[in-house]
Amino acid sequence: MPSPALQDRAPASPTVPWERAEPLTRARALVRRAGAGAGGTVVLRGASGSGRSTALRALARDTERHGTTVLRARCSVQEEGVDFGVLLQLFDGLAPPGRPPAPDDWGGSLHGADLPSRLWSLLRSRAASGPVLLAVDDVHLADAVSRRWLAQVTHRLDRLPVVLAVTERWQYDLVLPRPSFTDACRVPADEICLLAPLGATAARGLVRSVLGDDAPHALTEECVGAVGGNPMLLHALLTDLREMSAGGPLPDRLPGSCADLHPGAFTCALLRWLHDAGAETADAVRTLAELQDEDDAPALLVAVTDVDPSRVRGWTGELTRQGLLRQDPHGGRPVFSHPLVRGAVRDTWDRHRRADVRRRAAELLHRRGDPEEAVVRHLLPIPAVGAPWAADALTGAAAKAVHDGRAGEAITCLRRALLEPLSDVRRSEALIRLGCLEVRGERASGVRHLAEALRLQHSAGGRVRAATALGTALVARGEVHTALDVLAELAEGFADSTDLAHAVQAATALISSHDGDSWLRVVGELRRIEEQSPDGIAPTARALLTEHGATAGRLSAAEVMERVRSLTRTPLDPLLEPYLYASAATLAQWADELPEADRLVARGLVACRTPNLLHPGHQSLLSVAAEAEVMRGRYAALLADTALWEVLPGNRAAPGTENAHLRAQAIIALTETGRLAEARRLAHDVTAGGAHGSWEWNEFLYARGLLHMASDEPGAALADLLECGRRQSAREVESPIVTPWRSAAADCHVALGSPERAAALAREELRLARVWGTPRTVGRALRALGVALGGRHGLELVEEAAELLRGGAEPLPELLPALLSLGRSLHEAGQSRRARAVFREAVERAERTGAVRMQLVARAALRDCGARPRRARHTGTTALTSSERRIAQLAAAGHSNVEIAELLHLAVRTVETHLTHCYRKLGIRRGDLAVALGETDWTGRTG
Repeated sequence: MPSPALQDRAPASPTVPWERAEPLTRARALVRRAGAGAGGTVVLRGASGSGRSTALRALARDTERHGTTVLRARCSVQEEGVDFGVLLQLFDGLAPPGRPPAPDDWGGSLHGADLPSRLWSLLRSRAASGPVLLAVDDVHLADAVSRRWLAQVTHRLDRLPVVLAVTERWQYDLVLPRPSFTDACRVPADEICLLAPLGATAARGLVRSVLGDDAPHALTEECVGAVGGNPMLLHALLTDLREMSAGGPLPDRLPGSCADLHPGAFTCALLRWLHDAGAETADAVRTLAELQDEDDAPALLVAVTDVDPSRVRGWTGELTRQGLLRQDPHGGRPVFSHPLVRGAVRDTWDRHRRADVRRRAAELLHRRGDPEEAVVRHLLPIPAVGAPWAADALTGAAAKAVHDGRAGEAITCLRRALLEPLSDVRRSEALIRLGCLEVRGERASGVRHLAEALRLQHSAGGRVRAATALGTALVARGEVHTALDVLAELAEGFADSTDLAHAVQAATALISSHDGDSWLRVVGELRRIEEQSPDGIAPTARALLTEHGATAGRLSAAEVMERVRSLTRTPLDPLLEPYLYASAATLAQWADELPEADRLVARGLVACRTPNLLHPGHQSLLSVAAEAEVMRGRYAALLADTALWEVLPGNRAAPGTENAHLRAQAIIALTETGRLAEARRLAHDVTAGGAHGSWEWNEFLYARGLLHMASDEPGAALADLLECGRRQSAREVESPIVTPWRSAAADCHVALGSPERAAALAREELRLARVWGTPRTVGRALRALGVALGGRHGLELVEEAAELLRGGAEPLPELLPALLSLGRSLHEAGQSRRARAVFREAVERAERTGAVRMQLVARAALRDCGARPRRARHTGTTALTSSERRIAQLAAAGHSNVEIAELLHLAVRTVETHLTHCYRKLGIRRGDLAVALGETDWTGRTG
């Protein structure tokens, strides 16, 4: 229900706050004294909106009720140049007829026959009949002749029952004020009443008098805090609130914008306040509203408006005293008391003037070297400046935003930069960056901007960058063939440039890998070129052909690494480096040369230079780094960087925008760490869009198959794994180095009761694995075949697999399923004691790697084998004592044993003993401490 004070209430006229009573009492006393024949002068001074006019009207009404004749005049800017204007208002209807003389004709005497003298005579005549009050509002705006006449009169009022009451604007201002009225009269006034800003108590009383006693406390306090010291603005604000609430309840808080404040009395009052302040001061207030957010807003105000700097501090202090400004609690700079006040000030200025201020401020900030972010705050809201410095600032701010991970801000800056004058080259570079960011943000305009960038580029290198980014963007939308058409058209223009042709060739190959048929066509073309000119083929093409040969099962790991070392020693054009390093890193990862793969990924990421630009090599490098973590069993490290793989609940990834391979690795990591529900959610949300022919989608099918198997869904797992195999075979990918689907499918067949089919798949994988020749691939296939065959021969094969996997340079995750299979085989063969030992080894290794699922399976198998359960977590980082962890961290940081002993005041022997315990519990050597303690990120960099 509305407040009773608001129901059926007509808008009340402003009343005089109680704080104004004392000045009015003094003025009334002077009027009463005039009744005895001795008048005088009263000057009511105050800032704009302080209630001067209201006080003068109250004085006039009061004296008029007691029989005093009141003659009124109100000065204004419009009549400031009209001679005798104030006098004619005062004596309207009383002055003798006749045309006023020219001001130059009046010599200043009041004893002649001219109009000023006749008006003086008229005043004396009126005073003879009783006291007279001359009420002149805003005397500082009076015309010069009237001010001169009033000054002459003040010298004679002590002999007449006449009181001259004037109001005068009185506040510290940016512009030096003209002499005050009393200075012009050269006679001190009898009473000078200064109307100070309202205090909080009076302002609250005013709020209650208009809105009612039950006005919300928070609203009352906000009104007082916003404009409480200024009666005119407070009345106007309250009028709007009252009108907004007619027929309904009052709001709890002030609206944040003047657009929500009706019917607009507040904005109109603020406009009057600005007009009263004068053009120069009004412009300064409006400029401050635009520049308020700058740390040095007063200094910028001086530079932009050219006001007197010596008066700015006093002026802002005056506005603070009036309650319109306050000191920012953080930086101490002057800011508007409320967003509503700032908004109202800005609304009184047309957009062209506001844009001009922001342009000048932006240019000043740019020229004095402020950060680009500060410059663009003023450029973004305004139209194009049309100057090179604006484009520099916008593109610089975009680069900084990209570096800080603020893609949305970078997009805004780049879009705005395109409105400024740019050369074709700079415009194209801006479009490339913008398009890449938009594609990552799933904006359809990204491809359009990349296509425009390609049309604008004149340099060959620039065209390659633009076309590569465009091709990658098209692939993300599932338009692989369109991407290949773009690159084919580009290649036609580079027949005379070997390096550029090779760069396009490499980009074409990587992009074609997202479509099986296109990939095989590109490989066939590269083979043809190699056959015709074995020495003329590019290193990038040779690396891609090596990838094809390895996945087709024709090359061994040793042969591949020999080629990798040869290729990476070859000097290359910078355009080719990301492609070569991506292929070389992939090959090194397949060959289980993981440290070498890490080094190649690092070199490739540096070669990409600007990772936020779309580049097929960059995505491949990220995929290699992620899969290397899974191959090491470092699941936690991969899962820690959720930005690479996580899809938030309820937000299905847009088609084609996610890297399905990265998410496939995350699904495997989630599965192995026992987070099956999260893995299922991620698998459900991954779509890979229209690129289901991509190698990434095949990796996803393999990962989802493993998830189904871990969820005890062998039928669903088998379907995914066989589909993965069908797709891989269609791409001539036969080797188990990419997706060992056969061994996983063999486990499904065994679970479904078809060991013969399982054995056939496992034998084929073992044949291909022996061609490749790494312990990981051979051991994995041996385990699958041994499980499928069973019996004594199966046990021998599983034992061989476990021994082979144990002998790796670093612990292999594939050892865990091998140990579980070995333990089961031993138990079935009646060798329970050996089986229990194997299961215990599996539990300890699973604890160290964080393989929660395998740990639970191993513990269950151990119990089924008749073993008594031991306490959990007797290995791994949580098994370390505080002393062991402290010493291990110092060793991981590179300190020697002697240095650690000195730092901790221990014996060297004690340090050695603690480290020995650490190595046993963690199952590592000293060089692996940083990784085991979790002090590296997913790419292997020490944190």
